[in-house]
Amino acid sequence: MTLITLDYGALERWESELPDNRILYSGLGPEPLADPVGAARESVRQPIEFPALELALVPDDRVTIVLDRGVPSGAEIISGIWSSFASAGINPSSVLILQPASMLKRNLADPRRLLPPEVRDQVTWKIHDPTVADATGYLASSAAGERLYLSRDVLDADFVLPIGRFGFDAMLGRRELTSAFYPGLSTPDAFAKSLGQGHQELGPDDERPLRQLVNEIAWLLGVQFAIQVLPSRSHAGMSAILAGSTDRVAEQGRKLLDEHWRVTLDQRGETALVAIPGSGDETSWDDLGAAVEAARKLVVQGGRIIVLSDLAAEPGAGIEMIGNSRSAKAALRPLRNAAPPDVLSASQIASAADWASIYLLSRLDSQLVERSFMTPLEDPLEAARLLASCDGCIVLAGAQHVYSEIQE
Repeated sequence: MTLITLDYGALERWESELPDNRILYSGLGPEPLADPVGAARESVRQPIEFPALELALVPDDRVTIVLDRGVPSGAEIISGIWSSFASAGINPSSVLILQPASMLKRNLADPRRLLPPEVRDQVTWKIHDPTVADATGYLASSAAGERLYLSRDVLDADFVLPIGRFGFDAMLGRRELTSAFYPGLSTPDAFAKSLGQGHQELGPDDERPLRQLVNEIAWLLGVQFAIQVLPSRSHAGMSAILAGSTDRVAEQGRKLLDEHWRVTLDQRGETALVAIPGSGDETSWDDLGAAVEAARKLVVQGGRIIVLSDLAAEPGAGIEMIGNSRSAKAALRPLRNAAPPDVLSASQIASAADWASIYLLSRLDSQLVERSFMTPLEDPLEAARLLASCDGCIVLAGAQHVYSEIQE
């Protein structure tokens, strides 16, 4: 027997034993760092192929920290790197923590919460609002002739520090150093152009126009220093942090991401047990969509996907469209045609529900879950009972971070 331990939600933990001969694959992901604050502090003191962060700053600098959404241990990173700002003589009132906008509602945790009170009260935290007049300014024209606009808080800053996470992304292939800049710090038109259902036929490293544009924006901005983190299997936060030269950080991060979060199997399983741990912000429908998409690729048609989460967020228009359809499959074309803000996650959920039976542990209303062609689980013990009849079980911790594939 093998004891399976999975973190999910903000604080929850699930444990159960499974017979060894019933486990086809167990992907438990990397462990969280024991001291994320200390790790962040050291990463900017001894960055990769770059001088220490404090040497890149001067006291009069206006600093904009671009903190991507869903970054594990975001508050711990801000707390850890603050000593470098203090050593450089940066005034806290000159520092802005800027997070990208989203067309989807999601509660974000205050990233300043671990700073000393006298610093926290002076540092500004802001979420970009593309609908505000003059919130963006002209950056440049892209190689394809598109006029590019970005947040004035970035354009007017003396020093811009991106903090993001390494991850697989259905639209970008990989979410890396400056993925938060576009469309998240741009205009409503940029959001409209970036909507889509993803590219299931492409791998993470295949060329994608959107990723090329994001990389071009980073080059136009002249960003040379970045901090990136690798998610862990746990709700405790990140498993690794890299800081320094953007090229070297990106190179090393891709290797870490493939090593820990890319799952390649030579056969499908009958059941997938997937857990969605929190990363500081509340669990989102995006997290659920990414998790069931990873599971769908690894289970046989007509199989089962058991999801452990604490999802409680309000559904978007795309999820409502699924509920108004006669079947999960029937929702896919209307979703593609209407392209609501949550088209990606809604399409992933509809595709997975059409392929396999989804059992969802969450804090959602059970009727909402059922209308979305999933079966609600009221108690974690129900997941254990479902696994009692599992034959060929696949276990994925931190499933929202996984890129999965079957190699025939």
